[in-house]
Amino acid sequence: MTDTEASNKNKAGNFFLVAVFCAGLAISYDWDITKQTYSAYLKNIQFGLTNPSLVTAKQKSQYAAIQQSIPQGETVLTRLDAPFILDFKRNQIFLADWPGGASLPPGMPAFKGPEALANYLATKSIRYIAYSSWSLNHPAVDTSGPGLSSWFRLQAKLSHDFRDNLWQLAKTRKQLYEDGENFVLDLETKL
Repeated sequence: MTDTEASNKNKAGNFFLVAVFCAGLAISYDWDITKQTYSAYLKNIQFGLTNPSLVTAKQKSQYAAIQQSIPQGETVLTRLDAPFILDFKRNQIFLADWPGGASLPPGMPAFKGPEALANYLATKSIRYIAYSSWSLNHPAVDTSGPGLSSWFRLQAKLSHDFRDNLWQLAKTRKQLYEDGENFVLDLETKL
């Protein structure tokens, strides 16, 4: 057998394995969820092919103002809709995409209340939190559905707890910035 024939045989074998794996996934999960998921993937691909702008001028202006409200060089924890807009050279920026999923040792406290979160962040020299209102006002995700993985259930619960803690901290800490969509809290300055 030539190298070309062996390569083609390997490609066909790999394609067959991928097809069997995908078919197994489709069969093992709820069919409606699988259809919705793949439909969303196709819509995202179609949208991406239109070369859309991911950032509006309004967002650029808001994010510049967010960052200007935080002293240069200070560390900030963010839970923003588009944190990639921020100037990562100006501040040390931590992202809380999935709060509690990964954090500095010994780990972000979960289900212990807002003051435990504020104290944890203070021990990590994180005085500022920048967040989008969607992180506070986002409707609760139903974590009891049969089609949800245990990982997603846990992440949703951790995100809800983080959101609730931020909501409480926003009532007791100074807001350095607020535009109706985004906020910055100074955790060291209590009201």
